[in-house]
Amino acid sequence: MIQEMERIQPLLHNPTYCDSIRKIETLEKQRIYCRHGLPHLLDVARIAALLAADRNAAYPRDVIYAAALLHDLGRLKQYTTGEPHAEAGVNMARELLQETAFTEQEQAEILNAVGRHQTGAAPDSLAQMIYEADEASRMCFTCPARDTCYWPEQRRNPTVLL
Repeated sequence: MIQEMERIQPLLHNPTYCDSIRKIETLEKQRIYCRHGLPHLLDVARIAALLAADRNAAYPRDVIYAAALLHDLGRLKQYTTGEPHAEAGVNMARELLQETAFTEQEQAEILNAVGRHQTGAAPDSLAQMIYEADEASRMCFTCPARDTCYWPEQRRNPTVLL
């Protein structure tokens, strides 16, 4: 399994990526709603990997993890410039993926998932699995801020999924 995840290492150790994640975590330190730091990104990665296995989807695990680890990176730009985070995330992820060994096709799939993680996409696409995993990772049913959350009731996760 370690060898299977080798291509993700340059991303995880990229100074720009690490700095961006730290900044997001700092900016969200006082946030009472869902946060978007590394614990959330890893939750999404693991849930998306389970979804892919359940659906016999042909995505390598490191491609799934790359999409999940990058899907909320644009939050940094959203917080600092107001740019929509999915859009900003695609631009940030594109630069970071150039430092990896993912193929052009895999990079395109990852970037599509980053850009579409709020809306979903074709069934069993990587973008759809990241979307579903992002939703499933939310623990709305135990959230102390649920009474003031801006998410509509139909998007809130009412239970443990998967």
